[in-house]
Amino acid sequence: MNEYSTSEHLRPVVYVDPAKCCNCHRCISVCPVKMCNNGAGDHVSVNHDLCIGCGTCIEACVHGARSGIDDIEDFFHDLKSGTPMVAIVAPAVAVNFKGRDLELNGWLKSIGVKAVFDVAFGAELTTKSYVEQIKREDPPIMISQPCPALVSFIETYRPQLIPYLAKGDSPMAHTVECIRHFYPAYRDCKIAAISPCYAKRREFDENGRGDYNVTMKSLDIYFKEHGIDLSSYPKTPYDNPPAERAVLYSTPGGLMRTAERFVPGISAQTRKIEGHPAVFEYLVGLDRSLSSGTKPYYRLVDCLNCEKGCNRGGGTTNAKMPLDELEGLVESRAQERKKQWKTGSGKVSMFALRKLNKMLNAYWKSGIYERTYKDRSSTMKRLIKTPTTEQLQEIYASMDKHSKADLFDCGACGYKGCEQMAVAIFNGLNRRENCHYYVQHIANQDHEKEIREAVNSITEAVRSGSEALKSNVHDLQEIRNMNTLTLDGIKDLHKKVDGIWDIVGIINTVADQTKIIAFNAELEASSSGEAGKNFHIVATEIRRLSDTIIDSIKDIKTVIDEIQKASDRLILNSEKGTRQIDTSWENAKSLEQGFGSIMASSGESGEGTDEIREYAGQLAASGNKISSSLQKIAQGIQKFSRPT
Repeated sequence: MNEYSTSEHLRPVVYVDPAKCCNCHRCISVCPVKMCNNGAGDHVSVNHDLCIGCGTCIEACVHGARSGIDDIEDFFHDLKSGTPMVAIVAPAVAVNFKGRDLELNGWLKSIGVKAVFDVAFGAELTTKSYVEQIKREDPPIMISQPCPALVSFIETYRPQLIPYLAKGDSPMAHTVECIRHFYPAYRDCKIAAISPCYAKRREFDENGRGDYNVTMKSLDIYFKEHGIDLSSYPKTPYDNPPAERAVLYSTPGGLMRTAERFVPGISAQTRKIEGHPAVFEYLVGLDRSLSSGTKPYYRLVDCLNCEKGCNRGGGTTNAKMPLDELEGLVESRAQERKKQWKTGSGKVSMFALRKLNKMLNAYWKSGIYERTYKDRSSTMKRLIKTPTTEQLQEIYASMDKHSKADLFDCGACGYKGCEQMAVAIFNGLNRRENCHYYVQHIANQDHEKEIREAVNSITEAVRSGSEALKSNVHDLQEIRNMNTLTLDGIKDLHKKVDGIWDIVGIINTVADQTKIIAFNAELEASSSGEAGKNFHIVATEIRRLSDTIIDSIKDIKTVIDEIQKASDRLILNSEKGTRQIDTSWENAKSLEQGFGSIMASSGESGEGTDEIREYAGQLAASGNKISSSLQKIAQGIQKFSRPT
């Protein structure tokens, strides 16, 4: 007896590699029970007591962080150690090894397995057990239980359905019990199940039937790693009688089609259902209906966890095989068995049916194939608490969800909706940071905060710039006024220079006339003898003075001409500088108004961001114009101050 046979805990069948898990929640999204996953840390861990072992998350994980756990290592170790062993092979073998199930038998016996039994024959016995219970007890409804994942689901999450589970055990359990009772040569051998399902290990723990769960996926990996080609092994028959249509058990509806042989017409009273989420929604709805006293419409529920049945179980290798090819392999095997039993063409003879039933009766005994179930719901109740309405509202508030409009139920977190996510958070199985709405909301808040900070920074810069600009506008106005005065002074000087030309002309005329008078006086003095001698001297000096004045006037004319030319240049430069100052002043006033608009926009609770950007572009252009104009003014001032 292993440690899990009597334990309250369930054996781990799913392994999580924390190093590969990126906490993407894809595993949670496909998990039918959700709360077995803990996404509150840096990876999604598994609570094995709440996990039903369906293995759906293994196939869904694209990062290779999840893998199934089976007993292949123990199987090879014990086999090599000399432990006597037989194998039982599930019907899904026809798909996983593509019709080479008999070659697989040859390989198993080549490595020391003493006998190989076909679980499909156990499925025939299982169907008989179901039919016998229906005849004996006439239950209102019977739920099939070949799928251990669904059994775990009912035991843990829907215990009210336990009384409706079939008392007859699974096909594998029937095969094991058949070996124990009817094959004494192998009674003491350990039994290895070649199965398509990781959850089978838990079934063995609970019913005590079976020692090793070796999945077909693990065997396929082993064959590839060791270069084993099944086609090189001989076709070896099973050691138990051949099944008939029960080889269909791995396909949805296989139980129903097998039961039809025992009870013609039972298919019309059977609900066939499989796959996520349909089978779980059905079982939940069935639980509610039965609890409310509603009489069920169907007598038998043929249900499987996996969408394509056991042929695509968690421990198989053919997830990408086309459906027609997959089911074609199973159907071909079923046709071969029908031919073998002579039940495959035309009307089935009574002789063939009697022969088949006689063979089944030889291996069926009342009571030996039944099992009991365990109510594990206390684990769920102990580990998962239901929050009150007030507690839910507190969690929603912490996620910035304050109204129904904030409950998106988008499923991005992996749960069915916001409430289920909130329950997970309440139980410490997740955190609000894994909520798409919350992360987006926080990102928007951060973006708004960045905008506010940027606006505040711009506002402060504008305020500072506005103050400096006011000072610049004032200084430009002073320069403008002073430049006007200077220009007026230069123009007045120009007028006065023009007046000097008149005075110079008068002086020049007087000098010319004085020179003539002095010349005439000299002539008169020369003719006056001794009396005019002194007068001649004076006249000569007066003429010399006139010449000097005339020469000085020439110099004065040159200077005045240069002054006039400089004055003209100053007037032109002053007028040009005035225009530049006026342009700069107008740009500065426009910039000042723009700053005022920015100040107004930035004060509207973060609104007006686009307007701020527009003004910022305009102000940058205006600033460039002012800078250029100020440079020209500086050059003009240098010209004003340059000596002429």
